[in-house]
Amino acid sequence: MSRFSDLVGIGLAGGQGVRARPLTLKAPGYLRSKAAMSFLGRRLIRWVMQILTAEGMKDFYIVAHGKENRYQIKVMIGYGEEFGVNVMYSPVKYDVLTTGSADSTLRMLEYWDLTGPCLVFPTDSVIDFDLEPMYRDHLESGAAVTVAAMTRAPIQVAEKYGVMLTNPDGRILEFAEKPTMAELREYFAVHDESEFDRLPLLTNAGFYLIDAKALREVAGIAEVASLRRSRLDFGKDLLPWLVGNGYRVHAHTVRRIGDLGNVEDFLETMVDALHGNFESITRLLGPPFDPDRRVWIAPESLSMRDALTGKTLTEKLGEGLVTIGPATRIGRYCEIGPGVVITESNLDDDVEVREGAYISRSQIRDGAIVGPSSILRSAVVGSMSEIRSDPTKPTVIEGDVALGDEVIVYAGVHLSGEIAVYPRLKIPAGINVPPGAELTDADDVLRYL
Repeated sequence: MSRFSDLVGIGLAGGQGVRARPLTLKAPGYLRSKAAMSFLGRRLIRWVMQILTAEGMKDFYIVAHGKENRYQIKVMIGYGEEFGVNVMYSPVKYDVLTTGSADSTLRMLEYWDLTGPCLVFPTDSVIDFDLEPMYRDHLESGAAVTVAAMTRAPIQVAEKYGVMLTNPDGRILEFAEKPTMAELREYFAVHDESEFDRLPLLTNAGFYLIDAKALREVAGIAEVASLRRSRLDFGKDLLPWLVGNGYRVHAHTVRRIGDLGNVEDFLETMVDALHGNFESITRLLGPPFDPDRRVWIAPESLSMRDALTGKTLTEKLGEGLVTIGPATRIGRYCEIGPGVVITESNLDDDVEVREGAYISRSQIRDGAIVGPSSILRSAVVGSMSEIRSDPTKPTVIEGDVALGDEVIVYAGVHLSGEIAVYPRLKIPAGINVPPGAELTDADDVLRYL
């Protein structure tokens, strides 16, 4: 019997992935579920399911929203047969009623008549933790909710994350929503700057162990019912309400959480995982090709010959004609030309990288072509996109730029600074796109020529 035979999972997959565009766009106007985003060669929902099933969980309920969201997830995980678990889905009739993550969860508890402990988890994040100690702490504390917490420094938290303030035994006393540095200094009254910089602040990782029976009772309270009519999210609404009304809500520190909701966080989490900072992901990646440099290369790519030299990747590595690593994963049937440097990056299957290209801290999706002498730094390149380039007009893409699927970038283009390019657009030479711009259609492209 599973160590957690009485613990069920409730996966929240109702978001629309707006912050992560164009990573969540399959085509103009056609959203990909955040759970369906590709991360290190697998869809996010599959990573989450494999991490949790490895911890011993067997029964899952997925809260989906809308036809595309629901059926994209069903295609990827079905009813759990591949994982040896049971997966059920929220009824379609609830889609129009939901007012937030906590509201959706309360509906699932009632609909499926759940009364025991449940792990509520997002499907657009990856977590590195051991479930057993968190589960034990939850039961021993008698908390209505135990929140998985990640420790961050003040500079990482200020104006970006909410902070949970606790007493010594982990009980949450207060929530501070995205405090400024000045507010943090005032609250903690730390005057030594070096001491302040090292403060271990607890942020909400979005994973919750809940007492289903207790929360079903809370759902019947008039004030909570009133909140549900407009909005009831976990972090913004339900947890502060529980704390403010005397319910036990505890924080349990986990090793690491990877938020993949925007391009910067996606790339940071990817690089962290490739460096081995997520034990849960390292276990599932399998044995590396080069353990010392943490390099994974599929055998099919090692035997691929490039069109210029006719040599296999294995031969080029042996002769020092290419540099791969550290912290790099290359999928199957990728063609790597001579003079290529790839570091802290992930290439999915069927990618072609031509001679002299440089790729750092980047994600390259299936079927993409990276042209000769191009430079990619902190970039996401969508499936079947093409980066055209040549030594006299090298293309440069850097600074958290994301290209959607089937984008063509012409030789000599320079894109820098959190630019989002939507699927199937063509980016011509001579364009001057300001940092932070979104190119959603051909008219946007023309605007910057």
